[in-house]
Amino acid sequence: MNKPVRLSGLSVQAFSCQKAGNARTEYEDAWAIRGCRVAVADGATESSFSALWAGLLVESFVRGRSTGPDFFECLRGIRRLWWRKISGRPLPWYAAEKAGKGAYAAFVGLSLSAVSRGWRAVAIGDCCLFHVTGMKLLQSFPLTHSEQFGSSPFLVGSIQRPDDDPLPHVRMYEGILRGADTLFLASDALAAWLLRCAERGSPAWEWIGVGVQTQDDFDHLVAHARDDGTRNDDMTLVRLTGSWLDADGDQA
Repeated sequence: MNKPVRLSGLSVQAFSCQKAGNARTEYEDAWAIRGCRVAVADGATESSFSALWAGLLVESFVRGRSTGPDFFECLRGIRRLWWRKISGRPLPWYAAEKAGKGAYAAFVGLSLSAVSRGWRAVAIGDCCLFHVTGMKLLQSFPLTHSEQFGSSPFLVGSIQRPDDDPLPHVRMYEGILRGADTLFLASDALAAWLLRCAERGSPAWEWIGVGVQTQDDFDHLVAHARDDGTRNDDMTLVRLTGSWLDADGDQA
């Protein structure tokens, strides 16, 4: 979705691409936008049917009302749906065995208030939200430094197991939008690269804020990030831009 849509006074655009060498159908991230809610999930390649699971997670969030840890306590319905969708597929025994272990995904969800200009984010794993003001980073959530990105973050599973309780791993953050602030949601590989750019003194906030307007622009950004050492992975960016007004009609 490269064409902007309006969301609580903000203009919202989403950009995505699959791993280099893969078909578009092999894209395993997911994003969703509805009402005052936005979500991004990154399906784990190592698990089976993770794209389906990532899609169910983001749609469940934007269609629901939960804004905190309680969201992860109400996944029974989409877990059943995930299982129904895969159980009728003919699979070789080894694929069926792998599917029986479930799918996993990182997740970040954002809720906005048009009245208070407030935002609340909830996350598990390494999908990130960035709050940028004046093209300077104000907040990075839930990870704040590039070295925090590892190979085995805790992920949300499509099968609930006693040792997979997500609640201890839930992270939350709240903020207020002022003036022409921008919010970005990004899947892990892109998020890690954005933080690396900022850490070495060459931030890319302006590039992703105003320089990416079309899919070709995003593809060029992704190619540059990969040339710059970012691992070959699906990449997703959701951008929320706008101008918030205070109660007197002046820009906050």
